[in-house]
Amino acid sequence: MEEKDLNRQARMIADKVMDQMEKYETDSHDEKLIGDFERIKKGIKIQKEKIIFPEKVYPSEALYSEKMEKLLKENVKDSGFEIAMKNEIYSVFDEVQRKELLPKHRSIILFQTAKKITKPNLINESKWSSHQSKENTDINLNEKYFYKIQSKSNYQLLNIEFLIFKKIIPLIIISLLIVVLIVYLFWNSVKNLNRQEKKISQLHTTIDSIAHELNTPITTLKFSIVQTSDSETKTLLERQIKRLENIVKSIHHSDSEDILINKNEIANYFSDLQKTYSQINFNINLDLSENRILRQNDFKQIMDNLIDNSVKYGAENLNISLDNNFEMEISDDGIGIPKEDQKHIFDKYYRVERSENMNINGLGVGLYLVKTIIDKYKGKISVKSNFGKGVTFKIQIPNEN
Repeated sequence: MEEKDLNRQARMIADKVMDQMEKYETDSHDEKLIGDFERIKKGIKIQKEKIIFPEKVYPSEALYSEKMEKLLKENVKDSGFEIAMKNEIYSVFDEVQRKELLPKHRSIILFQTAKKITKPNLINESKWSSHQSKENTDINLNEKYFYKIQSKSNYQLLNIEFLIFKKIIPLIIISLLIVVLIVYLFWNSVKNLNRQEKKISQLHTTIDSIAHELNTPITTLKFSIVQTSDSETKTLLERQIKRLENIVKSIHHSDSEDILINKNEIANYFSDLQKTYSQINFNINLDLSENRILRQNDFKQIMDNLIDNSVKYGAENLNISLDNNFEMEISDDGIGIPKEDQKHIFDKYYRVERSENMNINGLGVGLYLVKTIIDKYKGKISVKSNFGKGVTFKIQIPNEN
């Protein structure tokens, strides 16, 4: 596009110069040219009636070339264009002898610039015929000449590559600046991300260390409770120790083996659960005849974390179902989980950032622990928002050894 536009502008300048050269056309037409042909027949060698040295035909070339250079310089002015031009006769056909007088690929230069054309662009092309006769009765001379002459004018914008580069250099500079800015922003983002990941890693390490260190005082407290005689105090301490143990397990989960849980134990678990959360309306449907894979501690960890989450986040009604294929569904009517956060909720220490969560205690490890246990059994867990409010967790664990 730029190349075409620049060539178009150069063509306009070349056209204007050629129009201005027309006023100097005294020597550049028929009679004088034909006279020059006759002159070369007498003064320059002709082989087989052909013009051997066409460049010597037109002696005024230097004069007119100088005039054209001057006109071209005036028309180019401050455009920055370097233009080469040439006006030439490329065919002189003798119609009497039916011969082309000019050698192949040679021409008669009428005028041209000092800088030569290498890739010509046509300005115009013309054809004309010249008829002359010579008669002298004293020497018995009667000759007639019929010539068909073809000429053309060409131009070339010599510095087009430089002009194109000059036009696009501001765009190149802007593009480079944009690339530098993008690289800087990317580098800065990576740097900030690495810094945040390092802080998060340090936080995770700290929390895991705290959880590990809590095991010793919990064990000591258990031994101390045995010696406590006050039953009310003992019950209170046992409940708080149990709470601490659950927190530590959720942070620093142990894969220790325990026994398979059966249907009666599951029913007893839900019975105790309803007593613990008396303010919640439970709808429990158990259709499990035999458990062949899920262990007691893992089942309780899954259910404790899911139900505790539902209660903490405003659920009043809980629907729990468990079928014989060990497909579990836990559905609540709490404040729910935003769709954009649902893909992250099983990440360790991830918590949904919203105002409702500010006053709710939690470390963001409960659902991570649930997912870890289910992965151990090669199961699947998914979450979806309920119509209206709340969420439903669906768990599938292969019920086979």
